[in-house]
Parts: sequence; structure tokens; C-alpha cells
Amino acid sequence: MLSIVILCFVIYLSAYFCLKSNGQSLEVEKIETFDDYFVESHHNHPKKPSL
Repeated sequence: MLSIVILCFVIYLSAYFCLKSNGQSLEVEKIETFDDYFVESHHNHPKKPSL
């Protein structure tokens, strides 16, 4: 049991330091709709013209 707790702690610390070293935000945004999962894809791609 102790080994699982230590493993989780190691994974948490490695993820934390990886995000901090890349300068990424650690803030969590609440997901309210299914479209919130794809926020980045909506902003990175131009809208296709409708026919």
C-alpha cells in the first residue's frame, strides 16, 4: 500500500515540475458542456465557409 502512495506522489511531482518547466498554467477550468472539451480546436482552425 505504501508503494502505491509513493508511486502516486512521484507521478504527481513529475507532472507538476513538467508543467512548471514548460510555463503552462496549472489552473483548472470547469467543463460545463461537451464543446468545452474542444476549445483549442475551435480557436486554431478557421471556420469553413458554408455552402
